[in-house]
Amino acid sequence: MTYRTSWNTTSSTLILGACGGAGATTTALGLANTAAVHGTAVVAVDATPAGGDIAERGADAVLSGSGLEHVVTVAASGAVPDDVFDAYCSRTTVDARILNRLGTQTATDSEMSLLAEALHARGASSVYDLGHRLRASYLSPLLAAPTPIILVVPCRADAFNRLRAALQSIGDTLGEPGLSRTVVTVSNQDNTGWQVDVDLLRDYLGGQVWGVETIPYDEHLGMGVVISHDHLAADTRAAYERLLDITSALADGRREPVPAPVSE
Repeated sequence: MTYRTSWNTTSSTLILGACGGAGATTTALGLANTAAVHGTAVVAVDATPAGGDIAERGADAVLSGSGLEHVVTVAASGAVPDDVFDAYCSRTTVDARILNRLGTQTATDSEMSLLAEALHARGASSVYDLGHRLRASYLSPLLAAPTPIILVVPCRADAFNRLRAALQSIGDTLGEPGLSRTVVTVSNQDNTGWQVDVDLLRDYLGGQVWGVETIPYDEHLGMGVVISHDHLAADTRAAYERLLDITSALADGRREPVPAPVSE
């Protein structure tokens, strides 16, 4: 049993890395593509301060030369027409849209407000790739709502040790309510197996965050090629499905555990 039949319209999720190279961008793409597979209009947004590589990493259908700066410029004057919006977006083969930041200017809070309003007006859900910084002032419009947070950490002992600073940042910025809607997600980037006992992390974080989830090693993700949802292993797709269930439940205000899928 799961809570979701499809992702709620206009839902938002924030993806935060506990450190550089944690897998936040990959997870943002995985969540957006999974929502798109279920028929949700969803946009993966580059919410890093000066531009990341989310479009280059995930646009396996169309890579646009435009960016979210263009959308914001149009939105400042009124509604963004559908054809204009689509022209500015990159796209995946499962029909998720990607808005990359060109990096011609540093992100601002007014820009993020305009973008969030434009996406809401379109009835689009959004997945924001924040990189590994939460306290930047331009993120304040995204943090004002009780939005689910996916905190991604690579499965390494040194990264687990750095997780404390990331959790403190969430706590200092959003308080206990922010931590209660935070899902720590361990990304395994080692093809030899799980190098750290994730259950120990679950025991340590018990009661501090919503829960701890995992994303297994995936050969496709480790190749460095443009990510294609259809090329992911079944276990990886199942992990993203579960994250989608969890974020849907959190967006609805549910705090009880989401049941794990039953094996066939």
